[in-house]
Amino acid sequence: MKIEEINLLPIPERIAELKKRKTPLPDRDALLADWDADLHDVMNIEKRPKRKIQIEPAVTDHNGKVITPARYEFKEVNRITIPLEQDIVNVQTAFTVGNEPKLICETEDKRELDMLDIVRRICRQNKIKYLNKRIMRSWLSEKEVAEYWYTVEDSGFWRKILRKIAPSVFPKKKMKVTLWSPFRGDKLYPYFDEYGDMLAFSREYKVTENGKPVEKFMVIDSSNVTIYRDNQIESTFKHGFIKIPVNYIYRDKPYCHKIRTIRNRIETLLSNFADCLDYNFFPKLTAKGEVVDILNRGTGSEIVKLENGAEISYLTWQQSPEMAKMELDNLTERAYSLTNTPRVSLEYMKNTGNAVSGKAFRYVFMGAHMQVSNHAEDLEEYLQRRVNFLVSAVGVLYPSMKDVSETIDIEVEIVPFMIDNRSENISDAVNAVGGGIASRKQGVILAGLTDAINDELELIDQQNTIEKGEE
Repeated sequence: MKIEEINLLPIPERIAELKKRKTPLPDRDALLADWDADLHDVMNIEKRPKRKIQIEPAVTDHNGKVITPARYEFKEVNRITIPLEQDIVNVQTAFTVGNEPKLICETEDKRELDMLDIVRRICRQNKIKYLNKRIMRSWLSEKEVAEYWYTVEDSGFWRKILRKIAPSVFPKKKMKVTLWSPFRGDKLYPYFDEYGDMLAFSREYKVTENGKPVEKFMVIDSSNVTIYRDNQIESTFKHGFIKIPVNYIYRDKPYCHKIRTIRNRIETLLSNFADCLDYNFFPKLTAKGEVVDILNRGTGSEIVKLENGAEISYLTWQQSPEMAKMELDNLTERAYSLTNTPRVSLEYMKNTGNAVSGKAFRYVFMGAHMQVSNHAEDLEEYLQRRVNFLVSAVGVLYPSMKDVSETIDIEVEIVPFMIDNRSENISDAVNAVGGGIASRKQGVILAGLTDAINDELELIDQQNTIEKGEE
């Protein structure tokens, strides 16, 4: 249905129609149970009950009838959790958006370069490099996340970024962004047409008013933002953009879904092994025959007095802990390999020695970079939609740039994290330019010393001119 047709429906039917998703609503509780280590199965007293221990035996008569029943108590067992999902998602996030994605615009047009600068400054002012990490974590762990852009009164921001363009009128509003996701208490309802274009985006959430929780339903279409409460319109206003100011991304399953059983087994193994160690920590003695007395009790030279050929010996533990360690190591390695996640702990990286650096790291992290490429199939499209929206928003807020917003082409490119060897990069750049297979501009890019490529080339030309003049 079109938004105009939906808005003609009675409010309860209108909300029901807007809640029709093409994908199932994420199960927040189940996802949070995997993400939060305190909610893992090993912490559940029903799934891992306390140990029942007899502290007093039953008293019976000569006929075996119980006079006094046995007394028991429940003792806590070890519950060792491993936040494996968090570690894997954090590493994937660092490799994918740890380096801020590049904004590429191949143009020499002054006004288009000004537009590119404005978009970059909006991203910088909203701390997008940190927002990208929160979005990535939410997408991998919560299955979906959305960002909502809005404006607030502030002309000072534009005075700073447009002083070089010398506009006659400064916009009075600046752009801000906020995140919505299941763990943040939001239920998200994107509404698409049959062609996959978003017609509206709705958010169900709760707020506290007068000490009581109140449920609200927020609907954003191409023109308006409407907030419903108790099947009544509480407020409505125009957002001021020509596009829906919401960017949304979804995945079918959480990224660590495939390792859930492995993580459960690791936690059970560690907890059971800890119980076993606690039980067998202090040595136990076995006695054969009669132990009469212990002399020098409490000293370092106790003497055990035996009669009738009695013997005592230590009870040895025949089970080898190496089996548990082998299973633990295999399961942990399998969890990281299944998710193409490198283990970057200090202990693990220390074992690689000093030889791994520069180009060698590219082979060590090849699996991680391949996974970044897989993430980019959806994430780069998401980031591209954000840039396209910001360009159109600048054209609305700053009308003199409207024609530029309709022609400029800015692409987004994810840059995987890598430990680079600066000297190797410079050497490669010098060899490529000297060998005639790359231009000076490409050489500056390969060296990776600056992002201001054109400015750097001008400074190099000026320096070469000065040096020639001195000669």
